[in-house]
Amino acid sequence: MDRGEAFDTFQGCVAEVLDIEPAEVTVGARWREDLDADSLAVVEITLALNDAFSIKIPDVDPEQLQTVGQAFDIVAGLAGVASSD
Repeated sequence: MDRGEAFDTFQGCVAEVLDIEPAEVTVGARWREDLDADSLAVVEITLALNDAFSIKIPDVDPEQLQTVGQAFDIVAGLAGVASSD
């Protein structure tokens, strides 16, 4: 799985949980301000991503993950997806 495919999967999981269009889930989108994701939604998203990527996302302080891109970087790292650098 390359980084683009991984982001498509990530985007789909987030969009499904939040009941929004996948196009709204952008790298720069902020969880609370732009996507209206409350703490329960974050837990549901975490579970969906764990299943989709066959990983276990560690407990992370939500204050450290303000954007979709920050969370995707963690998921991509855990899933062994090469960075775009």
